Amino acid sequence: MSVAELKERLLAATETVNTLRERLKQKRLLLLDTDVAGYARSQAKTPVRFGPTDLVSCRTLQGYTGKVYSLHWNPEKNRIVSASQDGRLRVWNALTSQKTHAIKLSCAWVMTCAFSPTGHSVARGGLDSVCSIFDLNSPTDQDGNITASRTLSGHKVHVSCCQYVPDEETHLITSLGDQTCVLWDITTRQRTSVFGGEFQCRDTADVLRY
Repeated sequence: MSVAELKERLLAATETVNTLRERLKQKRLLLLDTDVAGYARSQAKTPVRFGPTDLVSCRTLQGYTGKVYSLHWNPEKNRIVSASQDGRLRVWNALTSQKTHAIKLSCAWVMTCAFSPTGHSVARGGLDSVCSIFDLNSPTDQDGNITASRTLSGHKVHVSCCQYVPDEETHLITSLGDQTCVLWDITTRQRTSVFGGEFQCRDTADVLRY
């Protein structure tokens, strides 16, 4: 291949790269939906002026018919799981605001939800005194629902909070309305440790968060 041919190919490749770079820039601008003033003008409304320290909502996740009691980000910060008192556990794509899962729960009085460290599973707990684990990769039924892959039962009172142990897909902690917290082995569905209650602990009221 001659030098002239190489130069011609280089120019063509450079032009292709520049074109792709411009297309990527335009795509990013389309996803950047935080231009509140521009949106207000497009709706024939007067834009609200925000100061440099004001927080502006860039996305709204809609579709709830009950109070949203809990939400949790996945480790990559691109998905959200939310629990609401309309009896649904929802998983959202935070970048597109699209709902990927709407899991129907056996009890609408859900108080807490959490993503697993890998983002493959979500957990929820509530007034039914049960912590349920859902594998997001499992098949759905004809209504789009997922059956709980694990159920951590045996709590004597409501589950106010649940959270996976960092970097451990198989261990989860629940906090309860009886001044206790429980460490669970999800694989065996057995309690590993109990903190509070009959054990010496400084908690003197219900544990809502940890």
